[in-house]
Amino acid sequence: MTRLGQRKTLLLAFAAILAALVGCQVVAGIQSRSLDPLNPVCQLPSGSGPTVRFADLLPTSDLVDLCIRPTGSSDWGLPLLAGGGTACSSSTELNAAGFAYTQVSVTFNAPAATVDVKAIPGGSPCTVAALSEGDGLALATNATTTLASIGGNNVANQIVAWPEADAAETSGQRFRFVHAAPGTGPVDLGLTKDAHLPTTVVSDLFSQAVPFGGPVPSGTTSGFAGATLEDNGYLQLLTGKFQVGANLDGDTSAKALFEYTFPAGTNTYSTYLIGIAGNTQYPLRALTCSEDTNLAPPTPLTIGCVPSTLSSISVDVWNPALYGPNSPYFADRRNVVPAALAAPSPAADVVCLVEVDEDVDKNAILAAATNTTGGSGPYGYVYLPTTDLSTQPTNPKAQNGQVPPPPTTTPCNGVDPSVVSAAIQCGEQNCSTSTGDPSGQLQGSTDCLVSECASDFLNVQGAGATGTTEGLSCYNCLIVYIASDTSWQVAQNNCTTDTRAPLGFSGAENSMILSKYPLNNTDIYVLPSTLYRRSVLYASVQLEDQSVDFYCGFLSTTLNASALPYNGNYGNGATDSQTAWQNEQTYQGQQLISFVQGKSGSNPAIIVGDWRSSIGVSADAGVSPPPNTFLPNDLNPATMTQFQQTSGWVFAGSAVDPSPSPWATQCNFCPEQENPYNLTDSYFVSQPMLANWPSTGPGTITSEQLVFTQGAVSEDGGTDNDPLSPYYGVNISVVRPH
Repeated sequence: MTRLGQRKTLLLAFAAILAALVGCQVVAGIQSRSLDPLNPVCQLPSGSGPTVRFADLLPTSDLVDLCIRPTGSSDWGLPLLAGGGTACSSSTELNAAGFAYTQVSVTFNAPAATVDVKAIPGGSPCTVAALSEGDGLALATNATTTLASIGGNNVANQIVAWPEADAAETSGQRFRFVHAAPGTGPVDLGLTKDAHLPTTVVSDLFSQAVPFGGPVPSGTTSGFAGATLEDNGYLQLLTGKFQVGANLDGDTSAKALFEYTFPAGTNTYSTYLIGIAGNTQYPLRALTCSEDTNLAPPTPLTIGCVPSTLSSISVDVWNPALYGPNSPYFADRRNVVPAALAAPSPAADVVCLVEVDEDVDKNAILAAATNTTGGSGPYGYVYLPTTDLSTQPTNPKAQNGQVPPPPTTTPCNGVDPSVVSAAIQCGEQNCSTSTGDPSGQLQGSTDCLVSECASDFLNVQGAGATGTTEGLSCYNCLIVYIASDTSWQVAQNNCTTDTRAPLGFSGAENSMILSKYPLNNTDIYVLPSTLYRRSVLYASVQLEDQSVDFYCGFLSTTLNASALPYNGNYGNGATDSQTAWQNEQTYQGQQLISFVQGKSGSNPAIIVGDWRSSIGVSADAGVSPPPNTFLPNDLNPATMTQFQQTSGWVFAGSAVDPSPSPWATQCNFCPEQENPYNLTDSYFVSQPMLANWPSTGPGTITSEQLVFTQGAVSEDGGTDNDPLSPYYGVNISVVRPH
């Protein structure tokens, strides 16, 4: 995440133009108007010539205005938008400066039947150098002509004229296909096998390939059943839905460069192949624009254009916080989480789940969300490894390079057994599912132990020989097992008879990967951790056309420093609990980096998880976030910072592509005003990352949103409609590597 900057807008530079003009002004030969007062609306000026529209298909970030004059004239007059009225300078659809790439204007009348046209930077006069230009363009007299700015990618910039349909469509779908993707060879247009990428073209619609720079070449026919090729390259096809795509001419695999599904109905469209192959900022795709004159345009200045969906992979990461009775409203929430995973809208391709600790919850999720064991969920592939108390860290070395010696005594060694028994018996009597019964479990959360048994458990913490941590080790062991849904008797036995280091839920792995695609070469990296199991899962996700590496990680929290004073081996010598927990987490992050680098090398990888680390975000001075938007604060940012500084790694989301809103990434662990399970803290702890992605510029992340935010929990049988978890999930859609 980065600091959020205020979006700047550009104003049209009227003053420089108007200062030299007096009296009556001729606007590019299109119209004559009085200079004072200026037209307070925004309406494209029209002349006496044929109807035209402007299409900005040149892949650049320029915002452009248009200059147009009769061929043979020396006077450009005012640019199109500058002559359209003062309201054009604040037009929201044009960002107040000009037409952007992929925008297509409404129609207006040219000043003559043959014109010179040039595109210029928005806000500039027509005397500046052209971004693209076309001279002596003959316009259709019986149809609208599209004046399109094309080029780039080592192809000369130019403005070309393409006549549109010369009659209204009344009986079906009609569209023309125009090749405007510079650097891409001729393509064959046809129907596709699937309604999404990747797919193949299965039935050609034209007898010839379409080269760059226009619609179908002269002499083209269509032998497709039910299709009629009309004037100016328009193809009348079907009235219902149909899906089209294009493949490179001569490509025997017929791999589709794009796929677009036309809706049912009666309409006229132009479908433009635009963009640059392999470029994520201006990706190769189709842009389909409705030219139906019977429909009102979506804005006063532009017609409706829809880009085709890119070939992407959608990923969810979510912590449903199913960690036993200490989790808020655990009993109520555990019953609704599986259903939410079974029917997300839309279902991600791959899901990383963390902190699902108990087998009963894992099994419920698998039964609901997968179709591997007779269920009907969207996921057919699962990776859920098994670990226990005997499972050792993959790299057990501490920060000093030495392997800590294994414990040789029980956690409660050196603590008077009667002190341990007193604490356990207090819990049995006051905080148990079965009062006075050693086989009972913790009722509610450990808050009950604080209110009813604080002195007994503090006696445990302070027990043992002077100058030792025996009491602290015993205390942590008891709390962890009691909070892990074990019985009072089992918790006491584990801490007084088992020499293995205590881990909640008996060291069980608590992360899993769910996938629509096959998971190959799965692996687990067991992180060094204290009191609770932490790990990173790996799988090679086999997509239709390639594979990508996927990592699902979970790091130790630093928020339990006061409740569970640190007594582990990875605090890096820190003498206070908070710093020690932070050091352990940051060390885990270092091992995650090493694991990814060793496993993936230069292969593209998606890295998601709950990092329990957050880099705070603040607004610039004078800029406030929208209502009910809570910006994240710092939470041991050192861990996230080292990810951010790793070569080849980028944060996926707002830091890569801030559109459509600089506030897209806010908290996913949000304060109580947003999420009633929490208090005042606000963090973003599930920052997705990309490693070795071929391009990570704007357009790499096609969407980023919080998921699993819906209200679905009625606490204790009440009528509340609270979220599924203290954490919201995060979804990103990532353009696949090319």
